[in-house]
Amino acid sequence: MLLVVPQSQAQSGPFEMGMTSLKAGDFAEAYCLWRPLAMRGHTEASYHLGWLYANGNGLRVDIPKAIYWWGQAANRGHDEAMFALALAYTQGEGIKKDEDEAIHWYLKAARNGHEDAREILKDKIRTESKAVQPYLPEILKEAWIGVEIEIQATEANLRTGPGVDRPLAGKTRQGEHFIAIHRVGKWLQVIRPEDRKSAWIAEWLTDLTR
Repeated sequence: MLLVVPQSQAQSGPFEMGMTSLKAGDFAEAYCLWRPLAMRGHTEASYHLGWLYANGNGLRVDIPKAIYWWGQAANRGHDEAMFALALAYTQGEGIKKDEDEAIHWYLKAARNGHEDAREILKDKIRTESKAVQPYLPEILKEAWIGVEIEIQATEANLRTGPGVDRPLAGKTRQGEHFIAIHRVGKWLQVIRPEDRKSAWIAEWLTDLTR
């Protein structure tokens, strides 16, 4: 008798079969299919195996093992694995909280095009998080972090917040360049690349350079 195998099954490899098992709630089967692949360097299997350990799906929760498998995937360029590592070090659940390591992985994920990682880094810069300060020289070179502006007014006030009622943060002159990282109405939050200090300036006193 000729055994006819459905085309969907015939085309499915162990990883795809593991995804089917995962969706069906058979976590043990997913683990058995993915672990051998991960051991052989399969990036997606490594990433998803990490989540099985992180969530305790069919296994006991083991964050260090999740970190290990996410690290294997991240080192092969998997941006979601990089982001998972960043979140794990940010939250510090099951491992020691490490903000420096978290920023390291957020930046790697951001450079790989991960939008959530980019937004988190932008927010940390906007709120002047101490953890991100050592990375600012690198981050400010990234095209996605903001836009470069040039001061058009002969002299302009820098403010501590978005509005003329906010205290002065300093002054700037025509021709100086800043990176605009945030906007509130007609006000821009800017950073001067040379000293990496944050301030606010009225948009109408500036011009876009890139």
